[in-house]
Amino acid sequence: MSGKPSTVYPIPLRKKLFLWSRGFYSKTAVLHNFDENDVNLYLSNFSRIFRTSQINQYSDMLWNKLSCHFMLQSLFKDVVPVVIAAVSRGKLVGIDIQEKDILTWTCEYLQSGHRVFAKPIEGSKGKNAKVISTADELRKWIVGNDGYMLCELIESHPYSSEIFPHSLNTIRILSIVDDSGPYIVAAVHRFGNKDSAPVDNWSSGGLAAPIDLDSGILSEATMNPVFTSGDLKRCKTHPDTGAVIEGAVIPNWPQVCRSIARMAEQLAFLPYLGWDIAIAPDGGFRVVEINSNTDINILQIAKPLLSDERLRRFYEFHRVI
Repeated sequence: MSGKPSTVYPIPLRKKLFLWSRGFYSKTAVLHNFDENDVNLYLSNFSRIFRTSQINQYSDMLWNKLSCHFMLQSLFKDVVPVVIAAVSRGKLVGIDIQEKDILTWTCEYLQSGHRVFAKPIEGSKGKNAKVISTADELRKWIVGNDGYMLCELIESHPYSSEIFPHSLNTIRILSIVDDSGPYIVAAVHRFGNKDSAPVDNWSSGGLAAPIDLDSGILSEATMNPVFTSGDLKRCKTHPDTGAVIEGAVIPNWPQVCRSIARMAEQLAFLPYLGWDIAIAPDGGFRVVEINSNTDINILQIAKPLLSDERLRRFYEFHRVI
């Protein structure tokens, strides 16, 4: 995975100062083209970092992915991937798989042709995530490592793997719960590329394609300006595989949205959530994780968040704006 390059954005200093005074980064101005779009309709980076982070009173349980897993498994076991073990001080501790010799069990699991996905228990943006394919690789990797969880590797639905096969390409869905109940605000499909693999994260160089909430049809994807020398690059097809992104349809999308809304309502004590889900080969979905203070840049690619009156009222109630 490549590191994040240093980028100088072609924005005059006076305009940068204006944007900074309104709480926006320079890259956000490039991404949302504030020369043509009304800056007042966009939730700012400042509001996201310092204000939306205060909406969920119990957000700590989401920052720790293991705690989050236990909560999700207790409520939604059928759609939550198995966490095989945690890595603590170079040793495996069984989580969902309770075997006396969990290391031997996991090695045999790998030898049978499966792979596992290792990710930090705390943190975000897919940093230091790793796909492990063999028993020898696992034995070498766990030495000296700490604070990771080993999960079953979720396989992508064919529509997704055909676009990019070297990462699990996830969907980010923003939900809120207000006095009227649960509400799906926006959704975007992320795809990995040669820079981000084995993860699909936008912050690691991946692509983001807005999803039409009614139909599940994808728009063209956008690349993070940080990785395009400050330019705004949009892609109708995947730059590495040539597969068509714009117009691709997510299977069973209406059912996915209904399910996420029901789940959000069950978690109403966390009224502001960013869901990371993946569509599995069987057409169902798996919840990879949920986020308390989700990134807003990719969610505002197609439409500014503050143009949604219901979300605006929600933000006003929670003193975000």
